[in-house]
Amino acid sequence: MRVEVVVSRFCLIFLLTAFNYVKSEGTLYIELLRYQNDTCGGFIQDSGFCDYSVALSIETAVYRGYSLLKTKERYQLTPLGGTFISTQYDIKFFDLTNLGPLPNPIPIKVTRGSANFTFVVDNALEQIFETTYTFDLGTLKPDVKVPQHDGFNNTGIFDFTYKLECDRNFAGPGCLECKDGLFGMRCEVRCEENMNFTCHPDTGNKICRDHHYGDECEKYCEDTENYTCTKYGNKLCAYPFRGKECNKETTCLENRFGSSCDITCSPLPGQFLCSENGTRVCEGHFTGPDCVSCTKNHYGPHCNITCVPHPTRYTCSFGGARVCKRGWTGAQCAQCGDSWFGENCDIYCEMSNRHTCTDQGQKVCLGNWNPATNCSSCTKHFYGSNCQVYCKKEFGRWKCNKTTGEKICLPLTNRAGENCTECKQDYYMDEKTLTCRYCKETESYSCGDAGEKRCKDSWYGEDCTTQCLETTRNSCHPKHGTMICKSYYAGKDCQGCIDRHYGETCDVYCVETKRNDCNATTGEKVCKKDYFGPNCQTFCDTSSSFYSCDSFGIKTCKGKRNITTDCELCDEDWYGTNCDTHCVISHPRTQCAQNGSLICVEGWAGELCSECAPNWYGSTCDDSGWSWYDDLGTCRKTCDMFCVDMMNFKCNKDGILEMNPEFAGLWYNDYYELKVTGIITGFVLVYLVSVLVLYKLCFVWYPAKESI
Repeated sequence: MRVEVVVSRFCLIFLLTAFNYVKSEGTLYIELLRYQNDTCGGFIQDSGFCDYSVALSIETAVYRGYSLLKTKERYQLTPLGGTFISTQYDIKFFDLTNLGPLPNPIPIKVTRGSANFTFVVDNALEQIFETTYTFDLGTLKPDVKVPQHDGFNNTGIFDFTYKLECDRNFAGPGCLECKDGLFGMRCEVRCEENMNFTCHPDTGNKICRDHHYGDECEKYCEDTENYTCTKYGNKLCAYPFRGKECNKETTCLENRFGSSCDITCSPLPGQFLCSENGTRVCEGHFTGPDCVSCTKNHYGPHCNITCVPHPTRYTCSFGGARVCKRGWTGAQCAQCGDSWFGENCDIYCEMSNRHTCTDQGQKVCLGNWNPATNCSSCTKHFYGSNCQVYCKKEFGRWKCNKTTGEKICLPLTNRAGENCTECKQDYYMDEKTLTCRYCKETESYSCGDAGEKRCKDSWYGEDCTTQCLETTRNSCHPKHGTMICKSYYAGKDCQGCIDRHYGETCDVYCVETKRNDCNATTGEKVCKKDYFGPNCQTFCDTSSSFYSCDSFGIKTCKGKRNITTDCELCDEDWYGTNCDTHCVISHPRTQCAQNGSLICVEGWAGELCSECAPNWYGSTCDDSGWSWYDDLGTCRKTCDMFCVDMMNFKCNKDGILEMNPEFAGLWYNDYYELKVTGIITGFVLVYLVSVLVLYKLCFVWYPAKESI
């Protein structure tokens, strides 16, 4: 069973170094075939497990020194490309023939006689191993040096092939020779020997044979007794010989010329000679009347420095030195300057971490830089300062940072991690929906594995926002946490009692009635005014003047009152407001008044109540007839007829109303007048009532109805 994963990074670094200045120009093609992963052999990884994912990058190096040292400070790495291999199996060998954007075979430009390239393995343990291959271009037999590092055997085995192709004018083993007729560091000087000159084996400059002079060795001159030959092949006449061929003798003194020998001319071989008439004849590359100026393209105090401006490579300074034009470099301006390419070194291509350059100066994008944008941007799905970060947008999961290539998990997904496979902080993976749910623990809930809220003790509801503490007065609804009051409890937080219940435990029942109120705390019945007893069932009017009430509502009559009449009536023979006056009826014609005084009954009067009262009539003992006597024959006087005289009528002795004989004739007229008067009075009353009703309707009742 695999217990760990080690990812090794293999960097192939090609170092071009110069051990000498032997001319050489060509291209060494290294074709990579296969790498044997020594991690499977236990050399790098003690556990012996193999990698199953390997990152391979290939880099070139611009060498900064004149000797190969295994220190990274001596060269600057430039990535060329790379690949990433990932399988579910051990990688003991992996194919190197397809390295993505990097061509394989890999061309390595060789310019100075030898070449080196180094395989650098940077494994997952952050240990760097280098295997350097040094080529002698003359034999093309690589000298492989396998370094030993910290007890590890080697960095693995690289299988590759190679071949060398000479460029342009180079030929021979290792491209160390120029083609026939070509010389110079770049084999660009053409020289073919003839009978006048030979060619310098290194530079290709013409070397004149004996007695030959001139730039092209075209002049022939051999010393005689009349002259010697200058270095330019001109004849310097010996005195007294004169003339072009030094075959005439002169009579003038030495260095005197002319018919009168008055012209002075002292020859300076290499600068000028003297003609037969004494004029200066410039020699070499001097010119002008006095031979003090240099001819075109010649410079220096002796005009012996030749500099012919090249149409594309260089111009000449005042001292005759070559001033390289843009793109050219070197003493002879025969080499392309840094970052310049092409036959005329007129194509600029500066190598960078984004691209390398072909011999023709064409950019070859490195790694994952995009050729379509001239290596100025990354190819599709690659980002970062070196386009080494791969990121492809995945719908619904992440997008890519346009600068760094970092995967940016979409906000709505609430994901995090390198591949957005994890949930960000305070979010949890719901395995059912594969979504990240937000949950941050609070005082009211904790978070489950799927981000569900788990309410803590005394917290309820879908979001655990309802707090409910169970007490002796209430319980809590198990789902939404609503407080449920136990029996007899009610109100906010169940701190009150249900209707008609009171007391600490709300078990005291009390109903307020017209007889009693209820104590708000204890529920004890509090009797209202005039009600007494445990249940206030006894009524006793405390304001009564007839009786008083004790604490139980029992009435105690005031004075001589009768309890059977609820103390409203006095006891027998007692009278007065307070029943404090005693009165006894002594005769049938007497009675007791309300105040207790003895008075005559109705119809009687007198001190002894023996006389009829005014307007009362009855029988007397003087009258005859049996009805006025009782059974014993005693006279029974009566006063039981009430009669009042009226207008034309008068009461007789028996109390009967009889018409007065004096007014008998006038009775009809009076009756008529009385009748008419009554009718008129009736009409007047009806009229007044009608007016009153109309007033009410119009000014009181109807406006009141309108306002409603």
